[in-house]
Amino acid sequence: MSNESRFASLRDRLNKDPGLPVSNPTISYWQQPPAKAVATLQPSSLPNETDIVIIGSGITGCSIAKHLLENDSNTRVTVLEARNICSGATGRNGGNIKAVPEHTVAELGKEKARDIVPFTLANLEALIKLNDGLSHELQKAGEVRLVETMNVFTTQAGFDEFSAAVREFDDGFPDFRGRGRLIQREELKSKHGIHNAAGGYIASAGAAWPYRLITGIFSDLLQQYHDRFSIEAQTPVESIEANDDDSYTVHRTRGSIKTETIIHATNGHAAHLLPGLRGPLFPVRGQMTTQTPTAVSEKCAGMKSWSLTYDHGFDYVIQSPSTNEIFAGGGLGQAYERGLAEIGNTDDSVNSVLALAHLGGAMNAVFGIEEAVAMASGVKAAWTGVMGFTSDGLPLVGRLPQEATQRSGKGEWVSAGFNGYGMVNAWLCGKHVAESVLGKESPEFVPEAYKMSAERLTGMSADDGARYWISTLGLD
Repeated sequence: MSNESRFASLRDRLNKDPGLPVSNPTISYWQQPPAKAVATLQPSSLPNETDIVIIGSGITGCSIAKHLLENDSNTRVTVLEARNICSGATGRNGGNIKAVPEHTVAELGKEKARDIVPFTLANLEALIKLNDGLSHELQKAGEVRLVETMNVFTTQAGFDEFSAAVREFDDGFPDFRGRGRLIQREELKSKHGIHNAAGGYIASAGAAWPYRLITGIFSDLLQQYHDRFSIEAQTPVESIEANDDDSYTVHRTRGSIKTETIIHATNGHAAHLLPGLRGPLFPVRGQMTTQTPTAVSEKCAGMKSWSLTYDHGFDYVIQSPSTNEIFAGGGLGQAYERGLAEIGNTDDSVNSVLALAHLGGAMNAVFGIEEAVAMASGVKAAWTGVMGFTSDGLPLVGRLPQEATQRSGKGEWVSAGFNGYGMVNAWLCGKHVAESVLGKESPEFVPEAYKMSAERLTGMSADDGARYWISTLGLD
């Protein structure tokens, strides 16, 4: 395929309606067993009117609902989910709560990154604080924790490039200087058992069992606010109608509901109901696995995580402290068309075969296949999920202009497009939207570059997204 044809094909795919989530997704190991209290919840009596409708039930929708309910004693909130509760990206991701601010500075520059770096790190702190206030039972289930994380570079060029990014980060952000430490090849072998890499970087990050955390919080909210909070699973929103009185009618498969405010928290699928975002916001499919631990990896006790970086792309790995199982995702650069087939792809009913094949052997290829260092002994579960990416690489947060909704009215909001880093953005972005909707004078801070506006939307296009991915995947 010529470069021109490749670009045109990808651009057209990014401009397409992402549609509703497929009805028969691969089974995510995170979601086993399903959360009995909420997974398939469908109230017998459906409200025909509510104050706020949240579309989407992942970490973003959960944060929005929690902060709306806690900050206003009267607001009625309804969450609508097309499939089971928390069955989208949050219930399918890698379990990492990990920012890589050194990359952020290298990619965006110091000025744009100045607000983003502390914000992403603050999201980890916020989730740790949130966890501290949960019941012991939910803390145990959600497994929110701090971990030692290591970025592992399989090529010398990649390690050299990241080393330069660390120096740039330390110079530009003295408050965070020394947050991590570069590791040379010999130390990787002697102290960390990684035999086939050029270098590494150790820092602090977080990890969790996201599905259990979010479904547990939803369950608590239902008990605490049962008189004004409802959740409807397996209830796709088919369309939204703007009414003459500035309200909206949300048409769902189980009837219609009238509301003053709609908040879109569906990430890679958001452009289905927001036609003006097709192109600026698009889906990317990711591959995940659960792998059987070895005697070596069991010693890590779930308190470490890893990123394995290649010429094109990286894999991300955590370990459950309760089961010792390895959760490894990625393989994008090794998928069909060097990953291009995953961009704009919403079909999480099947696995990405080449990405899955790569993930099955990646850890032992990097650490070593010998019994003394091998980290995993086989794939026991595999699934895919859909992430939301934007053409400028930054989340979309705030009130939606009519250019995005292509409907009258000013009551629609969005928090989506986290570009694979939802766990270090979504919670506080959701809080910002909730407090903004309630008219709080000083809502939770979000970086200025994240904020939704007609002006920003005008500068975003599928062309930019297509160029970025073709370059990132080494196809230019």
